[in-house]
Amino acid sequence: MTDTYATIRSVLTGSFLVPEAELGPGVTLEQLELDSLALAEFALILDERLGVRIDSERATRTATLAEVTEYVETLRTSDPVTAP
Repeated sequence: MTDTYATIRSVLTGSFLVPEAELGPGVTLEQLELDSLALAEFALILDERLGVRIDSERATRTATLAEVTEYVETLRTSDPVTAP
């Protein structure tokens, strides 16, 4: 388990009160019953904790926790874009 995945699980259990037993890499955000407002809050919390801005097209209800983790890890390792 990566640090990113652990953080995502922590956010879901702490902020959204999802039981630990319901979490797994193949579980979708829809299965966790996160609605569009919860998805927006989820993205904001991950931005605060991990320093990544998640594109709303990637944080969809059909995304699995593994897909969210992979996307966030890609964002964290990519070079930041600097403004001209």
